[in-house]
This record gives sequence, C-alpha cells and structure tokens, in this order.
Amino acid sequence: MLHDYRRWWHKPQLHQEGEDARRVTFLELFFDLIFVVVIARLAHHLTEHPDWGSLRDFVLLFVPVWWVWIGITYYNERFETYDLSFRAFTFLQLLAVAGMAASAEYGLSKTAAGFALSYAFARTVITLMWWRAGRHNPQLRPVTDIFVRGFSLSIALWVVSAFVGGPLALLLRGAGLLIDLLTPVPTLPRQRRLFTSAARKLPERFGLFVIIVLGEGLVGVVNGLADLEALGALALTRFVLSLLLGFGLWWIYFDFIGRREPRRDTIKLFAWSYLHLPLVLGITMTGAMLSHAVALGAGAAEEATRWILVLGFALYYLSVAALEYTVEEERLVDQRMVTGLRVGTALLALALPLLPMPLGALVAALVALHLLHMWVGVAAWFRSDQAGRVDVH
Repeated sequence: MLHDYRRWWHKPQLHQEGEDARRVTFLELFFDLIFVVVIARLAHHLTEHPDWGSLRDFVLLFVPVWWVWIGITYYNERFETYDLSFRAFTFLQLLAVAGMAASAEYGLSKTAAGFALSYAFARTVITLMWWRAGRHNPQLRPVTDIFVRGFSLSIALWVVSAFVGGPLALLLRGAGLLIDLLTPVPTLPRQRRLFTSAARKLPERFGLFVIIVLGEGLVGVVNGLADLEALGALALTRFVLSLLLGFGLWWIYFDFIGRREPRRDTIKLFAWSYLHLPLVLGITMTGAMLSHAVALGAGAAEEATRWILVLGFALYYLSVAALEYTVEEERLVDQRMVTGLRVGTALLALALPLLPMPLGALVAALVALHLLHMWVGVAAWFRSDQAGRVDVH
C-alpha cells in the first residue's frame, strides 16, 4: 500500500553475522558505470599531457573520486536495503559523481569550483546516510557520530574552497581530503566490536573496481593502435606487448589478491581497503601511458612518459606485496620469497628508464617481469592439490 511508507522506505539495519551471503546487485553495477566515465576522463587527460604537473593533478583528483566510491561501497556492505530510499540515495550519488566527471579533466583549474562542489555534494549524501544509520542503530553511534563530525568538517572545507582561489583553495581541499581519509582511524577499535559480520561482497566490489581501471588501460592500447597512420610489424609488436602488459596486471591481481578474502581482523580489513588506492592508481598510470607505447615511433619517448609508466608499474607491485599480508593465508607459495620478488621487481622497474632504450623495449622489459610472477603462480598452483579441479582457477 502506498500509504504504508514502511514498505518502501526501510530503516537501515546493520547486517548481522550469519546472514545469507549477498551478491553485488544490478544497481551497484549501474552505479559503478559513472566511475568508468570519471576515471576515463582523468586517464585521458594524463594520456594527453604526460608530464609531472599533470601526474600531480591526476593523483589529487583521483583520490577524491576513489573516496566517494569506497564510501558508498562500505555503507552498502553494512546497511544496504532493497527499497525506494536506497535507490533515491544512490541516484543522488550518481548525480554528484556525474558532476565530478564533467569537471574532472580540469578539476584543479577552470572547473575547480564545479569539481569541489560535486565532491561536497557526494560526501553530504553519504554523511546523511551514516547519520540515518546511527539514528536507527543507537549502538553504532560511537562510530557514526565520529563519521558525521569528521565528514561534515571536510565538506565545509571543500565548499569554502570552491569560492576562493589560488593556493588557499588547494590547501583547503587537501586538508578536507586528509580529514576524510583519517576520520575512520579512531573508530577501528569500536568497529571491531560493533561490526562483527564478515565482508560479504567487498572482495567482489573491489575486484569490479579494479576491472574498471584495467579497462581504461585497454582503451588506451586500442586508441594507440587506432591513432596510427599506418600499420607495420613494429607497431603491431608494440600493440601486442602493451596488451600483454595490461593482461599481466589483471593476472597478478586476480591470482594472488582478488580470489582471496580479506582477513576478518578490522585493522587488516582497513589496510586491505586503503592499499587498493595505490594499486588502482598504479594501474591507471600504467594504462594511460600504454597508448604512447603503441602510437609513438621506434625512437626514445619523452622522459616523463617513460617514468610515469614505470612509476605506475612499481606502485602496482609494491601494493600487491603489501596486500598479500592482509588477505587470508595461502600455503601455495612462500610469502617472504614472493614479497622479495615483488619489491625487487618494483625497484628494477624504476631503474629501467635510466637505460637508453625506446619505449617499446621498456614495455617488453616490464612484460618480462610480469612473466616471472605469472610463472611463480602457475608453478605453485600445479604443485598444489587444487591442480586439475574444475571449480577453481
């Protein structure tokens, strides 16, 4: 009945331990599409302007985008409902992120005010949702009250930054973003006691976000091929190598991280979540440079392009090395050996631009490093009792 609003406007209730595992919904998949747009615009700007200033702007704009996504993702994990209220809040978030997407490419210059206000709007919606959760779950107010106070202060700083210019605006946004990122930290001991249910679908949501940023790399590779005036054996070789580099990023993450659950410990879950930020940053940086690897001639590329490529690659492997300590233990490989291999790969990648090699050769060297990690995983799997099973990869 329409007059019985409780049928379509539910109170958010904390999901409890023992509830049936839930899958990612079609609404969440649709919501993630707007992040395809905003990340594509940020990556496109970095691709078109591969220099240190653009890289700095890319990082400063990517972090707020990621924070909006993780905010709604964690709320869904704890309080998702299947009613009209949740769809309404999701649409408001969609509207806010669309505003961020429209202003993303120049979000620190001519469209800075639009980006700041869009971010503030997105954070206002999620803050209101956390406030509702605390109101209807009084036992959670020690956590939700801290969230509301900290996030509200950040929102105020972002709103003010939209109406001032110069270094002050950047300072206000930086301070607001830092408050956002640090606000959950003092709540972790209470979350350990209050949020006792396991992460039901966080691994799937995070895996889908990784797929989104990996997809931008594939777009870059294909665009690089499409921009060529003429095809030749060398260009096709660079295309295959670039595609293989992106494929390797998928391979390593989903073989060693994506298929394993984050640990139940709240601190480890917190670390697992935040370590995905440098991981997806690294993937996006690497992917943004791959179009240059295909489209440029055989000569040496600009130094910034080479360095951004290897910085993204190294950041990815360092993130994977750290993430492996936050997921459920696995005995297929010796963890200390693998960590050393990851860190060594990152350091070696950072040394490669010092060598006088063209960008295509640099991509080939990074692919060779990928293959080493792939072989370690495949060899360990075939030695394990999982080999031959049709229900696991």
